[in-house]
Amino acid sequence: MEKGVLRFFFDYGAGGCLWAGDAATLYRLGVGPVDATLFDLKGRISKPPCLALSQMVRSLRDQLDSEHSCYLNPLYQPDPSLWSQSLCDRFNTDVERLLLLLRQEIGDNFHIVDEQTRYVEDADLNEYLAKNPSLSKMNEVVIPTVL
Repeated sequence: MEKGVLRFFFDYGAGGCLWAGDAATLYRLGVGPVDATLFDLKGRISKPPCLALSQMVRSLRDQLDSEHSCYLNPLYQPDPSLWSQSLCDRFNTDVERLLLLLRQEIGDNFHIVDEQTRYVEDADLNEYLAKNPSLSKMNEVVIPTVL
């Protein structure tokens, strides 16, 4: 059997990081993040993921998906991200680790094309923060929770 092609990248709030990368894989697995579980409005699974991944890989993917959703400026998305270089470095390292784990788990069946942007601290961040003193650089991502 010929290997399928998967594109690897995070999209804001998508819940997964693997997308069909060729017509045959799209036909076989469908659209959207093929590693994501979809839920209905009552929290029930409406569509299980098309790809089975280990719990460890799913946990790291979910963590990075949540962190990635915090990359954009929370006040006005076109403004500079508040992520510090150290936070960018940690995120990028974890992305590399996830990509390696994915290739180990499903690389026999899929060619995984890395399309995830590696982040660097925005060159305009310090100037932006000087104009917005109520904001500061983010050195860690705090995922909001609902009580």
